[in-house]
Amino acid sequence: PDDNRRDGGFSLLYAAGNIGSIAAPIACGLAAQWYGWHVGFALAGVGMFIGLLIFLSGHRHFQQTRGVNRPALRAVKFALPTWGWLVLMLCIAPVFFTLLLENNWSGYVLAIVCVFAAQLIARIMVKFPEHRRALWQIVLLMITGTLFWVLAQQGGSSISLFIDRFVNRHWLNMTVPTALFQSVNAIAVMAAGVVLAWLSSPKESARSVLRVWLKFAVGLVLMGGGFMLLALNAHQARLDGQASMGMMIAGLALMGFAELFIDPVAMAQITRLNLPGVTGVLTGIYMLATGAVANWLAGVVAQQTTESQISDTAVAAYGHFFSQMGEWTLSCVALIVAIVGLRWVCTRTTSALPQGD
Repeated sequence: PDDNRRDGGFSLLYAAGNIGSIAAPIACGLAAQWYGWHVGFALAGVGMFIGLLIFLSGHRHFQQTRGVNRPALRAVKFALPTWGWLVLMLCIAPVFFTLLLENNWSGYVLAIVCVFAAQLIARIMVKFPEHRRALWQIVLLMITGTLFWVLAQQGGSSISLFIDRFVNRHWLNMTVPTALFQSVNAIAVMAAGVVLAWLSSPKESARSVLRVWLKFAVGLVLMGGGFMLLALNAHQARLDGQASMGMMIAGLALMGFAELFIDPVAMAQITRLNLPGVTGVLTGIYMLATGAVANWLAGVVAQQTTESQISDTAVAAYGHFFSQMGEWTLSCVALIVAIVGLRWVCTRTTSALPQGD
């Protein structure tokens, strides 16, 4: 748990995981532009199948692991073995999610799941009172990470629509597909992730709360800076008729760099806790918060721009939206820095007081 290389290791893992995120938008975007969206989706399916083959081919390197817990799969619960419930849920899932989306129930179901997740965290705090302070820090990291990903997920909605409608995408006698811009984020993550992993100092204090929150603040500053660049680009589009592709790439790259100061740091803190049967649960709840909850909220936020598309001032709406997101993000940074600074002052003041006998 006290290995000081943990943060750097997660940065490297996060960077390596983005290799596919670089190639996929390029391949699928070009295929969709040249041959149609059906070919693009088919190519995505082929890529997923290749990923499964790679996973299966590497299974021999993990023969020392226990593998599937067969007794647990055979255990009977509510008249069916566990494997039977898994098969049943797989069969029901397509129908369930179809009804969910058609009736717009996703928000209600997500709220119910979040209530159960909160109960799980409360039970963990009761069971491990000595780790309650660290658990509260992880909860705050989850909340901050969710806010971050609400902003980051705009890349697939409002930002992509802005690129498609207002960015000058002509380069070398060709029009760059909008989908290719999704690779910018992954390239930035991969390049900066390797550098951050290399620069991680083994002498750093692994449990420094201030260091963790300052990293989160850096990530939010980069995200806010990226949105401010997009707002400036939208202003340029109002003046010149089209936005700059170079400035767009710079803003997306800043957002990609920002990711490396959020998820790897949070995951390192969760795994550092090292409580039996808890690490996996907390990781799952973090993914729920920064994935499902953040995606749903990102869709709600993105409606501020999509509802303005029919007006002549659509680009102004995008500029206002990007500027607003940047201002909110930088306000969160100011709050985090103020709290961290106050905590640091209190800690120094307490340590400077004379100790009683």
